[in-house]
Amino acid sequence: MTTSSSTFGGDPGAATLARISTEFDAIARQMSTVSAEFAELRRIVADVEGPAGDAARPDRPVQSKPFQQEHPAGPLTPPTVAPAPAPPMGPPPANPQPATQWASPGRPPNQGSYAYGPPIPPAPSRPGPHPAYGPMVRPPAAPPQPRPPARPLSERVAAAAERGLIGKILATAGVGVTLIGIALLLVLAAQAGILRPEFRVAGGAVLAAALVGTAIWLRRKPDGRIGAIATAATGIAAGYLDVLAATKIYEWLPIVAGLTVAGIVAAGGLVLAYRWRSEHLGLLVVVPLIVLGPMLTGGLDMTLIAFMVVLAAASAWVQWGRDWIWLHTVRLAAPTIPLTVVGLAALGGTSTTNTGFQFAGAALVVIVLGFGGAVMAMPTTRFRELFAGLASATTIPVLFAGAVMDTVGAVALQATVAVLVIGVAVTCSAVRTEHFELPDVVAQIWAATSLVVLFVAILVCFDGTVAVSAVLGLATVTALVARAWSATSLVLLAGSTVIWGIGFAALLDDMPPYVLAQARLVEDNASLSILVGSMLAAAGAIAIAVGWTRLTAGDLARVAYAAAGVVVVYAVTAISVNAGVLFAGADGFLGGHVVATTCWVVLAGAALAFARRHTGNERTAAVTGGLGLVAAAMAKLFLFDLATLDGIFRVLVFIVTGLILLGLGAWYARALQGERVPGSPTTTPGADTPVRPS
Repeated sequence: MTTSSSTFGGDPGAATLARISTEFDAIARQMSTVSAEFAELRRIVADVEGPAGDAARPDRPVQSKPFQQEHPAGPLTPPTVAPAPAPPMGPPPANPQPATQWASPGRPPNQGSYAYGPPIPPAPSRPGPHPAYGPMVRPPAAPPQPRPPARPLSERVAAAAERGLIGKILATAGVGVTLIGIALLLVLAAQAGILRPEFRVAGGAVLAAALVGTAIWLRRKPDGRIGAIATAATGIAAGYLDVLAATKIYEWLPIVAGLTVAGIVAAGGLVLAYRWRSEHLGLLVVVPLIVLGPMLTGGLDMTLIAFMVVLAAASAWVQWGRDWIWLHTVRLAAPTIPLTVVGLAALGGTSTTNTGFQFAGAALVVIVLGFGGAVMAMPTTRFRELFAGLASATTIPVLFAGAVMDTVGAVALQATVAVLVIGVAVTCSAVRTEHFELPDVVAQIWAATSLVVLFVAILVCFDGTVAVSAVLGLATVTALVARAWSATSLVLLAGSTVIWGIGFAALLDDMPPYVLAQARLVEDNASLSILVGSMLAAAGAIAIAVGWTRLTAGDLARVAYAAAGVVVVYAVTAISVNAGVLFAGADGFLGGHVVATTCWVVLAGAALAFARRHTGNERTAAVTGGLGLVAAAMAKLFLFDLATLDGIFRVLVFIVTGLILLGLGAWYARALQGERVPGSPTTTPGADTPVRPS
């Protein structure tokens, strides 16, 4: 200190400033070194990302050689270390940092030092060779973990027992066995004369009451839920089977009284199921009746069906606030399946005398229950499509009403059901509130159901060629309705297409195209129904083609228009020839073909006129159809009319067809020329006309 102080004239402050200045110089050199290291690290990362990354960075200089190519000998050339200049005054710094300079040309100064060592390249982000560091080796994959061994059967059984599954299985089996025993008590004991009837019925009632009481007692015990449900189901099923036996076997109760008592017993069981929140109990109340009921009634008859209907009605309320789809399914299946069996038996030839009115009443009640329950469940259920499908399934027995009832009654029943179903669908679709909105898929299911029932009603009501006209009329009306009701347009249009296809196939069977070429065959098959059917076939084809074109586009639209054009040509020919034969006999056949050929050319002109006012697929289809129809008319004129027609009919067909073609050609040429004249009013130009410059 003495020396320093003397050097600066004895001023200690000047010596301190000199030391601080020296230390700041050392810190600046260290920061420069760190900055160079970061620049090198950034370059290495850019090299790993690829040359594209370097090219995409405008602030990055392009290096001509990789780092190793600048130093092919391997390790870096030791840098030349220049000692820091000594300060003019004061002691040297405590930790002086030497300045570094790389021996390799073109390297920036202070880029690395012996203090920090050469930069360590980062680990590559993906395996593969790298031009600067050689091939990268992917670390070996971890060996797959061995699968745990399968649990022994004894352990799985024990786990199931802990979950209560074994108890449920045993309880369900106990319900079935006990109910079979009660049925044997009521039926076989009566056949063998064991005990008096009063003791049998009373014993069944006492047993039923005891079982229900035991179930209520078990329900209060801890872990007694499963046993309580099974015991209650057994007692309730025994109770209503006992009532059914007293009504059917011993005839102590009238039908109405017996069914009322049985419905009360079943409703009591469902009250327990509702309060205990057990769909399992509800199923055990309803399912045994479907299986054991026919044993007591001696087979399937209207008494059993009536009881099933009462059961379905009495259990309808249990769905309120409960999304129990399985119980709802069983409830509706209980009367629907027997009614369907009755209809199938009648269709097979089994006599159903004096059962038509009962059949109709039971079917209507079940349908009301099905659709009413579905509408009530729609706001809260998770199974909307299933509820809608189950409601539609209740209409299956109505399809066989024609075999069970007379024609008038069957058609009235089917028409009523169709109107009811479509009315529910339309009303619910129109009513949209915060808490209720009918999904489109539900409306589509019910619309399709109504269409099927109407189709069957037409087949029951009509026969022969009249049925063909009625089916085609239904298809036409449905296609027109599909255009107005957007929620079900696709379903109704598809249904109308299928029904129209069935009707048109039947029309072709009654009046094949080859028949129209022979006068004798046309005279044998001509009828007013053929005329009406042909008109409806043409109208339906046009309505369906327009509907599919509105819903779709592209090739399907062109196919729809082409098919409609072929049908219209056939229908016009059939109408002309059949009308001529009906009104004038053999001469009418010749005149009908004259009219048919003329109509073909007129239709071609209408198609071309339609094309002048439209663009796109519609224009293309119309132009193609019109020209094709002109070619077909020419072929018919020279191949058929010239050889078949004679006298005045041959003259008329050629003159009339020629004049129409002349007028059509003149009009089309004038319309085309009008489009080409600048300033003339034209329609939208199409593919075959030049676009007028604006």
